[in-house]
Amino acid sequence: MPDPRPRRLGILLAVAAALALAACSPATHAGTATHGTATVDYAGSLTGLVQTTLQPAFEKQTGDSFVGKGAGSTLIAQGILDGELSPGVFISIGKKAITSLWPSRSHFVLTLATDPLVVAYSPKSRYAAQLDAIRSGAQPLSALFRLMETPGFRLGRTDPTQDPQGAFFILMVELATRELHLPAGTPGKILGVSATDPVGNTTQVVDEDSLATDIASGSVDAGSDFLTEARQFHLDYITLGPSLDFADPAQAARYATVSLTLPAGVFQGGLITLDATYVLPPAGRQRAAADAAADEQFLAFLLGSKGRAELRAAGYVLSTPTVALAPGVSSVGAALPRAVATAFAKLGGRAVAP
Repeated sequence: MPDPRPRRLGILLAVAAALALAACSPATHAGTATHGTATVDYAGSLTGLVQTTLQPAFEKQTGDSFVGKGAGSTLIAQGILDGELSPGVFISIGKKAITSLWPSRSHFVLTLATDPLVVAYSPKSRYAAQLDAIRSGAQPLSALFRLMETPGFRLGRTDPTQDPQGAFFILMVELATRELHLPAGTPGKILGVSATDPVGNTTQVVDEDSLATDIASGSVDAGSDFLTEARQFHLDYITLGPSLDFADPAQAARYATVSLTLPAGVFQGGLITLDATYVLPPAGRQRAAADAAADEQFLAFLLGSKGRAELRAAGYVLSTPTVALAPGVSSVGAALPRAVATAFAKLGGRAVAP
């Protein structure tokens, strides 16, 4: 009868080798043996970039999964406060939506970049030839505003009460009226806004998720857009210049001279920033450790070389990242998750006032 000991010894050695290999294999995150899922809700203007670029790049780099959806930043913030949404990360256009979560659901605003406002249009627009002439400089920028006053011109923009882009577009027309020496009634003629009606002509208001496709199809003749989204959807666009695009830090004082009174309060002109935060779970709840770690890794990814390269290629204007802390939060180290704090420090990030 054959001696079974060599076979048993071989099995034991194989098991030992497998255990040693598992012990030497790096875990996805400290304290976990499996990859997690980052849950990210983001401004609707980021939808194309997230789905085609950021999500696959993050998953490839980390091995973590990613789930999320885009909507108006103000709507997302309200959904979090109402308990209808529970992302681990929230990426917003502008700080205001995130600061509305302070202090119970967020402890910081991490500013990553600025995003210039543009007026986008399609070759299918009935006014494409005139818009092309303005884009090329053959016609002055003031001609754009005269064109938007044309009866029958179909303008698309988002709801300023739900989406910061909609508010910034109204502020841009206000600012252009002064900077380009347009007639005083220009905002009312183009947008239908007034001191008692901050939304104005509701036939112009388009859902943020569909505005870019409406512009591309020619359903509207031109519309509000961010440079990054216009590039994502391969739209033609007219740049507004640093004095009107809300993206140049050197022009911040000029931007602050315009504001919009909305039902939720005053929307002050300022930089259009790309901001992010780690969303704290509701009191009494916890995320799975692997998922919480994946959320942290996604924020760190945005600060890493690959994430920043993708943002720059999309048209965002990158600068040294900054962080604003919620009242009562003692330090950057106390607010930022560890991996995020490490990436932030590596870039020379600095704390700023909210």
